[in-house]
Amino acid sequence: MGMHPVLQRVVVLFLLLWALGPVAWMLLTSIKPDTLVAASPPVWVFEPTLSNYVTLLGSTDFQRYLTNTLIVATITSALAATLGFLSAYAFTRFRFRGATSLPLFYLVVRMVPRITLVLPLYVIFTQMHLLNTRAALIVAYTTFALPFGIWMMIGFLKELPIDLEEAAAVDGCNRWQVLQKVVVPLASPGIAVTAIFAFLLGWNEFLFSLILAGPDSRTLPVLIASFDTDRGVLWGQFSAAAVSIMLPVAAVALLLQRRIVSGLTMGAVKG
Repeated sequence: MGMHPVLQRVVVLFLLLWALGPVAWMLLTSIKPDTLVAASPPVWVFEPTLSNYVTLLGSTDFQRYLTNTLIVATITSALAATLGFLSAYAFTRFRFRGATSLPLFYLVVRMVPRITLVLPLYVIFTQMHLLNTRAALIVAYTTFALPFGIWMMIGFLKELPIDLEEAAAVDGCNRWQVLQKVVVPLASPGIAVTAIFAFLLGWNEFLFSLILAGPDSRTLPVLIASFDTDRGVLWGQFSAAAVSIMLPVAAVALLLQRRIVSGLTMGAVKG
């Protein structure tokens, strides 16, 4: 027996409020005057101000952290998508020892809590003279994004008809040409999903950025934490920074939602 339509609407409305309520509160806080941010009871009618955004966007710290975030997230996305696709292609198209067990090993790496790897990565990057650099974050993020990319692409490539590759080979294409002209176009939804999720990891991750990066290489999530000062939390600037981080990602998700859904559903059929 299905749920009554009215009850369904009530449940959906409750879930929407539960999910979007904090976001709406954050948006309101970002445009409130500082004197009204902590008012009790909350003030709902006020004259909006963009002073928090002006202060934030004019800050050299924000500009530096934004640049770091874009560089780290973009390179992480490109590496995870490229290496994940090539690894998955090898696992699904070639027979070799470990072709079945290695993907499971990568999945175990994905399941390990990040906090347990902070100290080993700190020591390794110190010895390699990568500590406090963007390269350290890129390596760390790619390490965690790659297992997801491999598993996503394995499930996706298993669904692609191998007959098309064989037909291209019969027509005279070598392995690289088959990969470039046949497999990559067909696998583009899965590659896009892998790239997007890796980008989100590099965009949102906090722990590694806090510990493995220095003041000149940290990313935006660490900047948000800096608004918790000894004078209290600067909620206006805190919210403005959170909105500035959230909006680009939300815009990308909305623009590419069809490709994301198609990539996830296609790759989830077999795995």
